[in-house]
Amino acid sequence: MTSTMRQQEQQRPREQWWKHFQIVFYLATPVALNHPWLHLDGLISHLVALRVLGRDYYVLPTKTVTSLSAKQLGRYQRVLRQWWELPQASVSFFHPDDLFSLRYFKRFEPRGFPGERKIDLGRGHYRTWMLRHVYCPAETVTFYGTGDLELVRDLLSDLTHIGNDNRVGWGRIHRLEVTELPEDRSLVWEGKAMRPIPIRFLRKWEDAVPLAWRPPYWAAENVEVCAPPGARVVLKGRGP
Repeated sequence: MTSTMRQQEQQRPREQWWKHFQIVFYLATPVALNHPWLHLDGLISHLVALRVLGRDYYVLPTKTVTSLSAKQLGRYQRVLRQWWELPQASVSFFHPDDLFSLRYFKRFEPRGFPGERKIDLGRGHYRTWMLRHVYCPAETVTFYGTGDLELVRDLLSDLTHIGNDNRVGWGRIHRLEVTELPEDRSLVWEGKAMRPIPIRFLRKWEDAVPLAWRPPYWAAENVEVCAPPGARVVLKGRGP
């Protein structure tokens, strides 16, 4: 981005940055899941990290949370709007939303491989694995958010798959649509939580369970007692 473009962007009114939007992914293959939901803020964070770090993203620690500095993030700091500390981004909504379980085998085919008779398929590097996945044969996956709509569109252009185990073909995206909405559906819509919301942000809630509520969702330090998606809630400072 040139200095002139950066100045023009900084001069834009804040209201032009924050747009309410809907993202619809049309899928070519079912989505594999290891969690009840996919999270839009987790997806966007993944794409931002790939943009900022490039191939260095793949050598990050796997069990330690790594934070990017404001200098590294640059314009990506505002990709999603925050309400208090909450990213304004929903969980996934599958259509249809049926869930199934599938068992399959991952195995190495030694035929034609040098030294094929010495390859042990019962242990070691070439061991055969029996795998089981929960999957959703959804035709579409929908998310809602509030943020810099053009920046979101730009980041999503890097995305080819969603969900778990993409390397074997799960969750391949056929096409996607990003559209602006007149109202905010990212946190609460029609009285229901659209994402995990810690109860400290709520005035009323009908259910509460320990859940991760911000990226990375695998990190234990991000688990807090939350109203789960779909629970009836009232945010502090909002509602009757």
